[in-house]
Amino acid sequence: MEPIRKGERLWRAIEDAATAVRGLPVLNADRVWDRARGVGLDELMQFDWGLVGESDGLATDLAEVAELGAVDAAAVEGRLHRIRDLMGERRRYLEIQA
Repeated sequence: MEPIRKGERLWRAIEDAATAVRGLPVLNADRVWDRARGVGLDELMQFDWGLVGESDGLATDLAEVAELGAVDAAAVEGRLHRIRDLMGERRRYLEIQA
């Protein structure tokens, strides 16, 4: 039963991170942003590519596991931690730009 519980915990953690990523804010579309939009979009794109890279790495790691008991929970949690950190940095960047 422990591998099943571990899998459920990891699934919830992944689902929570996915929900948070889908809910990330985007640049405001007002006229003030028009002046700095180029620089803002480039920076924002770097954060987004970081999120894509970590998410892709997580998906690859999990796809290579043949059974639930073989999942490296620490590695999954490490990737989720990096995803959460990137989301926080991205949010702070947008707050500074606003």
